[in-house]
Amino acid sequence: MSQRPNYLVHAPAYSADSGGGIFLHMLVHTLNALGEDASVWPWYREPRPGPLSLVNAVRRKPRLLLGAGRRYCNPDLNTPLAEYSDLRPDSIVVYPETTLGNPLGATNIARWLLYKPGVQDPFRFTADEMFFRVGEICDIPEITGGARDLVLWQRNPVYRDLGRKDRQGACYIVRKGSEKARIPETRDAVCIDDLPHEQVAQIFNSCRTFYSYDEATFYSLFAALCGCDSIVIPGMYGSRQEWNSEHDICRYGVAYGLDDIEHARQTRHLVEGQLAEKEAEGVQSVKRFVTATQDRFGHG
Repeated sequence: MSQRPNYLVHAPAYSADSGGGIFLHMLVHTLNALGEDASVWPWYREPRPGPLSLVNAVRRKPRLLLGAGRRYCNPDLNTPLAEYSDLRPDSIVVYPETTLGNPLGATNIARWLLYKPGVQDPFRFTADEMFFRVGEICDIPEITGGARDLVLWQRNPVYRDLGRKDRQGACYIVRKGSEKARIPETRDAVCIDDLPHEQVAQIFNSCRTFYSYDEATFYSLFAALCGCDSIVIPGMYGSRQEWNSEHDICRYGVAYGLDDIEHARQTRHLVEGQLAEKEAEGVQSVKRFVTATQDRFGHG
């Protein structure tokens, strides 16, 4: 009986502040939980060992000289770092859309679109790749032929409503909404861009209102979980219905525009349950991913 292909996920170091990185590491964790053989292949590592490979790795990630490579993965997840021997001819390599080309020289490639290619970063795909996406907004059907859904949601327990009665003021985030004109409501508000999660959760629990210029960030839901009026500043879509058609995860607890606040307040209590459902759906999407990739690549 032939050996079942393993999975190598080309990923940056785990960071609680990087949604894409979390998705990649969570994929490895979930694959292992489902009984597959999966590991993280560090983005800086070349496919074969040797002095030149080491020099290139240190050039790409200088902190390796300080031993930073040992802290590449989240110790709470089952995400082992791949060994060179794990890269086999039949390995299924998962690249995010930001990985240019095929640096590992893999034969079996699953390309995971975590954001729409070309919007923020250049992209370069190769022939005969399988395509997966976290949502319709990330897909380029004329290139992918229609990517399959692969979504992994994970709640961060730091985001919860502490029941404070002295909330005041507002906070906001810019992220991918940097091109939008600023609204008066955020002129004196607290900017949470690049702050650690623990600090953001404290701010969410002290403010009445959160504004997001980014129309596709999980922070809108984090704010709702903490009891904020969570408002997305519109721009890309003409209505809440149009926005929700591509951002279904935010159908509860989040307002699309200043005139939609009542919807956010009335549905805020549904956010926790919805996220639990999304987490369960995510595991099912990984099961479908395994079936599709093993059917495509697993029989030589």
